[in-house]
Amino acid sequence: MSTLTARPSQRSETVTAVRASRSLTRRRVRRVTLGLLAALVVAGFARIALGKYVVAVPDLLAVLAHDYTGPADYIVWQITLPRTVLGILTGIAFGLAGHLFQRVLRNPLASPDIMGVSSGAGLGAVLAITVGGLSGVAVTLSALAGGFGLMAAVVLAAGGTRANIGRLVLTGVTGGALTSAAINAVLTRADIYAAQDAMQWLTGSLAAASWQDIARMALTLLVLLPLCALLVPAVDALGTGDALAAGLGVRVPRVRLAALGLAVALVAVAAATVGPVAFVSFMAAPIARGLGGGEGRAHHAALVGALLMVVSDYVAAEAIPNLALPVGVVTAAAGAPVLLWLLIGRGKAEA
Repeated sequence: MSTLTARPSQRSETVTAVRASRSLTRRRVRRVTLGLLAALVVAGFARIALGKYVVAVPDLLAVLAHDYTGPADYIVWQITLPRTVLGILTGIAFGLAGHLFQRVLRNPLASPDIMGVSSGAGLGAVLAITVGGLSGVAVTLSALAGGFGLMAAVVLAAGGTRANIGRLVLTGVTGGALTSAAINAVLTRADIYAAQDAMQWLTGSLAAASWQDIARMALTLLVLLPLCALLVPAVDALGTGDALAAGLGVRVPRVRLAALGLAVALVAVAAATVGPVAFVSFMAAPIARGLGGGEGRAHHAALVGALLMVVSDYVAAEAIPNLALPVGVVTAAAGAPVLLWLLIGRGKAEA
């Protein structure tokens, strides 16, 4: 009799524990989201107002309200504000693409940078710039073609839609190396002025940010972000393993291809706009997982990517007096230690 009466109480305790765990997770997600949003707002205002020409807060508010005339009006609207807004938009794209890659492939070292997608987009853009003399939307389309072309070649070479994940990652790394070699070959034979423009683009920079670039990037995100939101639950299920995801009703090959396609589109458009900024996609997802207590969220990775772009651009432009660096230099310098740390961590885990 005591056994029969204990079972309902045990079930009640289990339900209570599950509800408490879910409530704790939701609170943590909200705290991390609000913290990242607050950090991004502070970093954005600092990037706009602080620099070689410091804009006081009252003046900045007046400039943003179109109630101010003077040097600050030009500096804010034509230089610092476009760089900040474009950094946020491209950072969202890079960070979300990194999350999709790492979740689908279940590997913290898998990212558009490591697997060569950025190089594929770079090859398409470099060919458009140096061979075709193109710019603007044409470069974006060429970068898209390069990114998708490389990803398709990697999937086919690895064995198709049901390829082993490890083989897919290794094939992507190989494809990226070959594409980087092709970029160098194109640059050595290009006109010196076109090659200089291509090299500046390859480093990644927000210096040439314009409101046209911002409009193009914003329209792209308006199309791609809702698709990502629809796909994220299935992508998160893939993170538990193909067998369990299939048991939950996820069509694994289709979801994997769709997620990789969305990630390639995000990276290609962002790279065509500001260049293939190194390691932002790679760093955003691990940082988001660390902030979330080991459980990565897509919107956290997007916000971390935006924060990385804004902070890195400020450091690149203002850290060294009389020397403005491209943002890609700073992100590469920050990403290299993160890559080493992840490699060491994986080595210890497998030992």
